[in-house]
Amino acid sequence: MRKGFFIGLFLTLFALLSATAQPGTKLGAGAFAGLSFPLLQDDQSQGMEYGFKGRYGLGSLIVLEPYVSFVKWGEPDPVDGTPLDIEGSKVTSFGLEASLGNLPGTTGIAPYFVAGVGSYKVKNDDTGYESSKFGWSAGLGLGIGLSPKFSLDVRGKAIVAPQKEGGSKKAIGATAGINFSFGGK
Repeated sequence: MRKGFFIGLFLTLFALLSATAQPGTKLGAGAFAGLSFPLLQDDQSQGMEYGFKGRYGLGSLIVLEPYVSFVKWGEPDPVDGTPLDIEGSKVTSFGLEASLGNLPGTTGIAPYFVAGVGSYKVKNDDTGYESSKFGWSAGLGLGIGLSPKFSLDVRGKAIVAPQKEGGSKKAIGATAGINFSFGGK
């Protein structure tokens, strides 16, 4: 149910922002992929991350980015030489990030700061573990505007996803993506 709620929220927010866009407002959408490196977790190893985002430029500095992201961490390292024979966890997240800089439709190189909140669902089919809670993310990025309609995006960010039994899953994500801008002038 929570997954459906956040997908609905994501689509509604993006539709409302698109419908209420004033002339000069910058809108966009993007896709990204990269690696996720779990921190302080012996039960996971690095894995793949990919996702999709909307982009809505507010004024001349802030960009809101509703997103959905999927991570598949790798198998844990052997313990005392003995393989654990379990796969890494899957993490699905939905949320909203805000970046300071890197507006849709701009050209050139633009460093930026990004932070956000979201729902992080961590699931491992082999162990039966599943937890879904709100968490946060923060990081830095570099936007490379190749034209007013097309840009590349490279970012690194930390995520902290609290777990139902206490503690949290932490990771560093390193992703690269492509963004398309539309709307506005």
